[in-house]
Amino acid sequence: MITKKAILAAMLAAPAMIAVAAPAHAQAGGIAYASPTSVVAGSKAFAAANQQIATTYKSAFDQIQARRAAAQKEVEPIVTQLRTQFDTNKDGQLSQAEQTALQNSKSPLLDRLKTAQDNAQNEIGRLSNPAARAELFAIESILRQYEAAQLRVVNARKINVVLSPEVFMYAPDSANISQAITDEIDKVAPTVGIQPPANWQPSRQTLAIQQEIAQAAQLQAYQQAAAQQQRAQQPAAGTAPAATGGTQPAKPAEPR
Repeated sequence: MITKKAILAAMLAAPAMIAVAAPAHAQAGGIAYASPTSVVAGSKAFAAANQQIATTYKSAFDQIQARRAAAQKEVEPIVTQLRTQFDTNKDGQLSQAEQTALQNSKSPLLDRLKTAQDNAQNEIGRLSNPAARAELFAIESILRQYEAAQLRVVNARKINVVLSPEVFMYAPDSANISQAITDEIDKVAPTVGIQPPANWQPSRQTLAIQQEIAQAAQLQAYQQAAAQQQRAQQPAAGTAPAATGGTQPAKPAEPR
């Protein structure tokens, strides 16, 4: 979730002595915030579009996976040669000084490594471009519903001001109307198309939202992998820790 950031004190001011119990949807002083990225990413239309893209472009995704595997196989021996060449103390890893020497060297292996990486990146970009454009078109189609959906939420909740999440330092959860806007979009546009016209170009906002969604997905994947690794390193429940003090001496026999 995007971190809430700061609201102006003057806009929040309400004497505590006259405070009354507020309904669940009440916004502080008629002020709310919403994230278009969260709205798009959480919509039914975006989920449905991704499913359709995964099916429509399955062949391209398979080719991308194969190309990544081939690139990895191609660069591994080059990386191994570089590590062996610049690991001067032969400890199996490159120190900061050894890495600096590698970066400042004119080893032809570096050119081979860069060429292999650039070729793989260019080909993967070519293979992924149609699916990326399809996702961008779906995002922009959802965004076309955003303004009207937001207006319906504003009118229903009697909101006076809607701000970006980045402006808030603190706000109650009820000030976040992203989900309410998503719900409104889901009602009128549960699905959208993924095939853009030939000459269609995405807007800057659409490109930015796609990037933010991708970054959030990468962060989530990283956190899940880290948590899984941490769980794998923990001893199983009920397993006694390994002895560290050597073999216990035998207990002497009790006298009869």
